[in-house]
Amino acid sequence: MSSTEQGVKKAADLLRQGATMLSDACPQCGLPLFRLKNGNVVCPNHGKIYLVKSDEEENKVRKNITMDQVEDILINNLYYFSSKVKEDPNDVDSVMQIIRYLDAIERVRKVKGSGEGKT
Repeated sequence: MSSTEQGVKKAADLLRQGATMLSDACPQCGLPLFRLKNGNVVCPNHGKIYLVKSDEEENKVRKNITMDQVEDILINNLYYFSSKVKEDPNDVDSVMQIIRYLDAIERVRKVKGSGEGKT
């Protein structure tokens, strides 16, 4: 089954789930975009996408995506060091790294919550 056929099948599934087909098309594949009940806009082929109408709006979306990626990286590293502490509770260096990652995650969340990087 081609990716277009798969996209059409996913589009039909989205409609059955209550999504609304938009007049906008995906810039990558040309399939129609859908607005889910939660407000997210998705392409049947590419998943969640962002519609922007200005350079300013695009910059805000880029900041938001970047902050989400930074937070994900920090959380993954936090998990890594927490597993090291679980193996050796006396590993002071890993405990210090956990504290640093928690501080960095808190800062990222403050920035995201303050509107810098929010759409």
